[in-house]
Amino acid sequence: MAGMEGYTRLPGFSKGQIGSAKDDTLYQVIRFKGVFDIHELYKIIYDWLVSRHYQVHESKYKSIALQTGGKERSFDWNAHRKVTDFLMYWMQIHFQFQDLMDIEVIKDGKPKKMQRGLILIRIQPGLEFDFAERMTRDKFSKIMLEFMTTWMWKKKIDALWEDKLRFKSYELMNLIKETLEFMTKGNEHYDVW
Repeated sequence: MAGMEGYTRLPGFSKGQIGSAKDDTLYQVIRFKGVFDIHELYKIIYDWLVSRHYQVHESKYKSIALQTGGKERSFDWNAHRKVTDFLMYWMQIHFQFQDLMDIEVIKDGKPKKMQRGLILIRIQPGLEFDFAERMTRDKFSKIMLEFMTTWMWKKKIDALWEDKLRFKSYELMNLIKETLEFMTKGNEHYDVW
């Protein structure tokens, strides 16, 4: 898709993060072409994040009017949730809408304003350790932080925190599919966490 922009992280996001931007296994990507309600999509994703105690911030918004009468719109949401005093969950969601046109359809016997176009939604979960930077003030503390995350907490990171966050991102992806009325709804990992 021409015009798709790269995904950028927050400047301070790589302080102690496991599952960095180089780890493409944690990405979830949804592509859709058709008719949808953009406001319902925003609301459902935002409500899902807020109901799970995430704080949501929009870091980038870009809208361009095309000569064809449509629009191209892209924006990023950065959602974070404090799990412990030492660990924070992140979900970075990139939205890209192309050839976005407003149309009016008849739904349930009533006219409704909806949109038609191409959608790309990318969900990237991540863990951040020592988000308050308590252990990055001196060299010894940095070494201790690295030791704890690579050796002491490795199983807990892999089997608990990272898995839980990954399955929650699957749950969000499934919610988006249901909202867009995909035929492939459902998730084999729905009841894991």
